[in-house]
Amino acid sequence: MNLKLRFSLFFSLLFSILVGAVMFTIYYLFSNFRQEEFRDRLSEKAETTVKLLIEVKEVDYQLMKIIDRNSINRLYNEKTLIFNNEMQLIYNSLDDAIVPWSKEELRNVKKFNSVFKRYKEYDVLAIHYPYSGKDYYVLISAEDKYGNNKLRYLKYLLIVSSVISVTLVWTLSFYLSKKSLQPLDEFSKEIQDITDKNLNKRISNPASDSEIKALSFSFNQMMDRIDTAYQSQKAFTGNASHELRTPIAKILAQLENVIRSVDTPETIKKTLNSVIEDAGQLSEIVTSLLLLSELNNKGEYAHFSKLRLDEIIFASSVQVSRLHPEFKFQFEIDATTSSEINLEVNADEILLQIAFANLFRNAFTYSEDKTVKCIVGQEAGNLHITITNIGPTPNVKDTSELFNTFTRGDNAFEKTGSGIGLSIVKRILHYHSATIEYQTPTSNLNMLVVTIPVAI
Repeated sequence: MNLKLRFSLFFSLLFSILVGAVMFTIYYLFSNFRQEEFRDRLSEKAETTVKLLIEVKEVDYQLMKIIDRNSINRLYNEKTLIFNNEMQLIYNSLDDAIVPWSKEELRNVKKFNSVFKRYKEYDVLAIHYPYSGKDYYVLISAEDKYGNNKLRYLKYLLIVSSVISVTLVWTLSFYLSKKSLQPLDEFSKEIQDITDKNLNKRISNPASDSEIKALSFSFNQMMDRIDTAYQSQKAFTGNASHELRTPIAKILAQLENVIRSVDTPETIKKTLNSVIEDAGQLSEIVTSLLLLSELNNKGEYAHFSKLRLDEIIFASSVQVSRLHPEFKFQFEIDATTSSEINLEVNADEILLQIAFANLFRNAFTYSEDKTVKCIVGQEAGNLHITITNIGPTPNVKDTSELFNTFTRGDNAFEKTGSGIGLSIVKRILHYHSATIEYQTPTSNLNMLVVTIPVAI
């Protein structure tokens, strides 16, 4: 989850919870206010009724009913019951009034002086009214139609307001986070464009002062230090390789002169041949390091031209044949992959020849019958070059590790090599926007698959 999404979700969720809590609090407080207000009205009506009935001698049972029916303060669906000291009903505002109440609950009324409860859609209040040493109990129930309507309206209003507010906040938070963090996206895109081929590229500074501008400045300073160190490393590798080639060449020449001498004993010649082989391997390592240094110094696609891939492959195989006369090469064009194969590629001729020569030499070295087979096919605008040989396969979990510098498989036992060849090949192919895979379809078959774009 990226920063924009986390920020938007966190802010929106926090606001949603806050809005929900505020709306619920408003509804809860208004509900309590309505209940308390209606309870006060019930209490006032209950006291008025019991006083008129008990204290005013001129008011009897029938007159009290008439007063109740014509009272301007009459409540909606109001029902009033009055019990005497023996908890016997002495007044009922409606003959068919049903208010569930037990004697035990009436005793609680005397104990707490008043009891309020909810029964279906009615609010019911019971009060204790002592008079002339006697206890009277008044039960009054009514429906707060107007208060409940207001409460219901408030509930719908709060729900709609909450939905609208939360929707707006979620929409605005995602929009504003995207808008405010857009410079960071541009910063990220510019960073992704920087590779080992353009370390001199720098991030553009935003016009306004912000954290992104400070970050860009710090990043550019870091890139300056990295570029300086990288250039120093490349210069050292190139200079060291150049300086080492001359003394190694002299050592090889002197050793070969000693071997050619008739006065040199055979035992010493045998030892010198071994030394020459080791020196030759050392020379190969130095040459490879020099090639890597030169490859790093090349600009992106600086020396590319349209070339025929088959001509490069044949030229590479001839190079291997000169050094290894027993080298057997089989070349084939797979016409089944495409009716018309375009063998032209954009490439640096020398580098691509070095890459394929290394692949053929490597396949020849690990081949049991000294035969290397190369098949070229085309698919979806890419040329696929499959190089196979029969021989022991390396026992590795991830064959891509074989393309790392100085990495060799366990099938390289008693085989000369530096472990740099495949690494150089991968670098050259990457320079040509090509890829390479090492596959082992069977236990005795090595397969290298090179994919390179066709020239447009």
